[in-house]
Amino acid sequence: MAGILALVGGNEFRSDCVPMDRALLAALGGAARVAILPTAAAGQNPGKAARNGVRYFSGLDAYAQAVMVVDANTANDPAMAGPLGDYNLIYLTGGSPPHLLESLRGSAVMEAIRDVLERGGMLVGSSAGAMAMGARCWGFGDGWLEGWGLAPGVAVIPHHASMAARWGADKIRRDLADEVTLLGIDEATAAYGDGEGTWQVVGPGQVTAYTASTVQSYGNGETFSTA
Repeated sequence: MAGILALVGGNEFRSDCVPMDRALLAALGGAARVAILPTAAAGQNPGKAARNGVRYFSGLDAYAQAVMVVDANTANDPAMAGPLGDYNLIYLTGGSPPHLLESLRGSAVMEAIRDVLERGGMLVGSSAGAMAMGARCWGFGDGWLEGWGLAPGVAVIPHHASMAARWGADKIRRDLADEVTLLGIDEATAAYGDGEGTWQVVGPGQVTAYTASTVQSYGNGETFSTA
């Protein structure tokens, strides 16, 4: 994969995310054209989520537009998938992980996202968006679900610092295969890389990597491997 994956711990489009997102835009290089996909927020207020994203990235001097993919039907609509080729950064908002997973799985929009990555673009997922990108995705009452596998060998729990006890990371980690690293990512913080297993942390929080035998936390500017 030629592009960049960024796994964000949540609370996107807020002022404390600015240092993180400026760093991600710098890693992308060149003029950023950002497509905001509020798919995960379909059961909440996807229009508001999309508008917040457009306003936020416009404030960072990036061109940003909403692409209102909210379910499997719109994810397979050529009018939604086709224009994604005009962007070099696709942003998946937070919301419902299971809804996002199944709405985009095998869809025309997912193929368009893969094409953006192959051309060297960036895919950013916040909270539910980050969760869906891994090999496995926590489905709450449904346990671990099959993720998209864009970030192989990884599973994500967002909002880690504020919800670590509720997540029970050590417990749910035991239900993963040994080769899958569970990443607990704090809000306004991201782990980004090429999807091949080397990650860099950016933002004010930490990324905590849970393996079968170790727990290690990493801060802004540090790199780690899940390969």
